[in-house]
Amino acid sequence: MFLLRGWFGYARLIAHIERDRIHSENHVLGLLSHLTHPKGKIWIALDKGTFQEGEPVVGKIHVEAEEYIPSIGLKVEARVVESWNEMVWVTLPNNQRIQENQRRTNNLYQRDVQVTGATDFGKGPAREFPFSVGIPPCRATRGGSSVQNLLKAVLQVKGRPDMTNETQIAFVPAGAYGSMPMNVGYGPGPMPAGYGPNPGYQPNPGYGVPPMNPGYQGYQGYGQPGYGVPPPQQQAPSVKVRCKYCTGLMDANASNCPTCGAHQ
Repeated sequence: MFLLRGWFGYARLIAHIERDRIHSENHVLGLLSHLTHPKGKIWIALDKGTFQEGEPVVGKIHVEAEEYIPSIGLKVEARVVESWNEMVWVTLPNNQRIQENQRRTNNLYQRDVQVTGATDFGKGPAREFPFSVGIPPCRATRGGSSVQNLLKAVLQVKGRPDMTNETQIAFVPAGAYGSMPMNVGYGPGPMPAGYGPNPGYQPNPGYGVPPMNPGYQGYQGYGQPGYGVPPPQQQAPSVKVRCKYCTGLMDANASNCPTCGAHQ
């Protein structure tokens, strides 16, 4: 009888120990669940690959859950981040100080836009949520730095880490595309500067005619009389002298006077 009581007491002790162990494991698993990420996917799909500066960024956030996810909200975070490298002094564990090249960042702009409120997600096909957010154009504030326009989708999960996805936005200057003037001959549209009639333009006389060599007596176009015939050579003017007999004028190289016929 004494042995039987002892056995039942031992069995109850083992049952209590096992119950406490299971309770402890469930408690630990409950604590760890706050550290594990929800099973699912989230991504951003933009309406186009490039936006003009000053134009709102428009797209959709897709959420696909692989388990039950109680969400307290969905938002997009817009950031304009400037980054650069900088040499800084650091102290090593042996108290030696050295210079180290470190990456520095600075937020030039930040804005959060709430897309939807509390929403529960169950296992199934992806759901999409449209959004629109404005990001002003920002320029670098220091030499050698770069500027990135970032957009992050954040699914806020109750009691667990958030589901996030980040993408970079490409901007071009306003008017860089989509507003080019139409070429001449392709319908009505503004004519680019320099392609219209210039009232002050006066072509030089003979514009388009080949230049004439010295002594050239005129340009004869194709099909005109004399085309292809070289122009007549000009003769030097002759020197006149008077006849020794009749004093009439005659060429200096003539042997007889044209007036009286006397030989010179």
